[in-house]
Amino acid sequence: MFATKTKALVKDIGAQNELIPNCNLSKKMEVLTLFRVRKGFFFQYPTYKVMNITLPELLGDQDFSPELEEDILVKDFKTWVESSGNCEVDGEHAALGEANLSAEYDSVDGLSESVTINKKRVNLLSVWKKFSGRPIGDTTLKALNLKEKDLLAFVYETVYNSGPVTIIKEHKKEGCFTASLKEMFKSNVKGKWKEDTTFTVPEKSIFAFSLVEVVLQGGAMEIALESWSHKRRGLSHDAVNSDLMEQAREEIRMKDNVLQPLEELPVSTRRDLLKGLQDVLEEGEALSLLEETLDQSNKGQPERPPSKVVSSFMDVLDESNVSSKERDAVHLLVCAMNGLPEIMLQPLTSCSPETLTVLNQLVDSLKDGGEPSLPACPPAPLQQDGELRWAADVLCGSSETLEELSAAWDRFPEVLLEVLALAVLGVHRLQSEE
Repeated sequence: MFATKTKALVKDIGAQNELIPNCNLSKKMEVLTLFRVRKGFFFQYPTYKVMNITLPELLGDQDFSPELEEDILVKDFKTWVESSGNCEVDGEHAALGEANLSAEYDSVDGLSESVTINKKRVNLLSVWKKFSGRPIGDTTLKALNLKEKDLLAFVYETVYNSGPVTIIKEHKKEGCFTASLKEMFKSNVKGKWKEDTTFTVPEKSIFAFSLVEVVLQGGAMEIALESWSHKRRGLSHDAVNSDLMEQAREEIRMKDNVLQPLEELPVSTRRDLLKGLQDVLEEGEALSLLEETLDQSNKGQPERPPSKVVSSFMDVLDESNVSSKERDAVHLLVCAMNGLPEIMLQPLTSCSPETLTVLNQLVDSLKDGGEPSLPACPPAPLQQDGELRWAADVLCGSSETLEELSAAWDRFPEVLLEVLALAVLGVHRLQSEE
């Protein structure tokens, strides 16, 4: 809910290239807080990790007080969405048996009152004069734990609410229906249903922020004199654009070739790798650690990770003497999986062969330029109330599902389609007994 409002603010004021929406209300930051910006090995979307230390603290200048500029960004900001309607499904539809389904629904989602949004910006020239050209030692660099192609940046500007604001979300429906994406892992709801969620966002909560890159070279630190821009071909972050979706199909076709060597692995190795992935998903943030470990391993810089489940997974690869192409295939699968929220991956990696085969057929149709569609009687997890129905909707081209997932999760729609398709292809090959 909070993430949807912060993204709406950034989009509505046309600042998608400069401001990064804060999708996590618990994420706290002040100007000069350091961030690590990382782009994946196979996928180029950025991920941002706050480092809980400021640039002056890193360099031992805790007393440095930069000049700050504060003013109003927008007055009376309010975002509000209301929807109502009804739908009917004819009882002769094969997938639904003989039941005649209908539903009426209303929903409200937004801020209950308007709020003034302020911005606070550090005087960049004063920071540049103080820190640009400063030497940075090996010990400090090691503490940052930056990998190749990682960017180091600091918060240049924060955007925050001047006073507390209440976020409200109401849904009410009658009939037989599937709950919203928030409930998509729960059972189907029949009869009357209502959801009310409200909470108050405290004043001075960060809605968005911008970064300035810190360049590390030759044992010295250089400060950029402009904010870091994450431009994306000039298109809206949330737009489901047909050209981009076609590009996603092409990327799926090309990267599927990288996944092909999974079929050459012995069945026992595939089974061990799939079990290893299931174990990794049981441990919070272990999937990201596994991707990072594979990154370093492929660069000839193997590190034994502290996580037992990640270490066990790497042992399977090492003891199976997999080829470089097979290791690349595993690496791509892990990167694709890490592009999806982990709660979505657990049902995918544990579902029945029948369910995964249907999903794989949808991806094959997508690759071939067709219009994927579910069979008349899909497996239970892919039916309207199933835990993997969202995946089928994405692969079948549901713009609504793509947009809602993109709003709830900080990814572009075409990235969502690509990583989901590749995760399905990879897991299907690991699950195969042939």
